[in-house]
Amino acid sequence: MDQNELLLGIELMRSNSDYYAAEVMRREVGGARSLVESGSTSEGQAAARLLIVTWESIAVLLRGVRAKDKIYEVTPICHMYDALEPAIKYFRQDAPEFAAEFEKLNADYRAWLKKKKKSGAYVSAACGGLLHARFG
Repeated sequence: MDQNELLLGIELMRSNSDYYAAEVMRREVGGARSLVESGSTSEGQAAARLLIVTWESIAVLLRGVRAKDKIYEVTPICHMYDALEPAIKYFRQDAPEFAAEFEKLNADYRAWLKKKKKSGAYVSAACGGLLHARFG
């Protein structure tokens, strides 16, 4: 797959109605930690799992891709990793390798940011394109 095909695939995954509902839930309850902490609902945990597994799938798709510049420019990898990390830690209590590919992708992305002398900070839709606007 070339970068354009991968970008389209990533965008389709992130545009899925179930993914969108899970992302809305994450924001409404105050973050991924709230989705999984004690007293949370099974729906919250399922939403957190769906978000993380989607990013794990994205990481697997990108695993063998050499040229990632275009993808990295418009995909909020470190933002989503940081947002989902509390839930990743929660699920790792039972499955230590949970989201390992997503973690590797995040590390690779952060190394790319450093190499390109870019910031991982959110860039508004006006500056960074529509793919940034939804985050997740």
